[in-house]
Amino acid sequence: MTDTRKDAARNRARIVEAARELTDRGELLAFNAIARAADVGVGTVYRHFATVDGLEEAVVLRRFEELGDIFRNAGQDGLVQVLTAHFTLLTEDALFERVTARAVPALAETRAVRNDLLGQLEQLMNHAAAHGYLRADVNATTVLLLVCGLAHAARSAQVRADSPQGKALLGVILDGLRPVTT
Repeated sequence: MTDTRKDAARNRARIVEAARELTDRGELLAFNAIARAADVGVGTVYRHFATVDGLEEAVVLRRFEELGDIFRNAGQDGLVQVLTAHFTLLTEDALFERVTARAVPALAETRAVRNDLLGQLEQLMNHAAAHGYLRADVNATTVLLLVCGLAHAARSAQVRADSPQGKALLGVILDGLRPVTT
């Protein structure tokens, strides 16, 4: 790798870290503020990220990786475990929820990892449906929207995922995913 590429990689990492720190403090991601925090020019920020959406996705990429680890450790019968962990991640991180809920990701990397996770969720759901634990008329995208919406509502009401109220809210969603018996 040339020195220029190493320098560019360092700058990108500094930009993402500065954006993460600003987000953790509850500040909006504005390119000028990020450039100041990363000690780079605003043009450098624009060279790495064409949009704030792309930068936001780079900031929360680690959350997608955490979710991937949760899927890998859940096993075939881990749908409730995965949805509970996902709900928790989304309620803890408003930016992750906003990025997850986007119809179209800004970065190809985000699109790829999200599609992979949706595929894994669909597999878990198919397994649960085949064993009679899940309604057949819902898909992974529908469940993702439900969990994102619930997380947004819980965070807005300052309800923690691990609180009794948070558990009850998620329980309503999980109950609604079970097959209807007559």
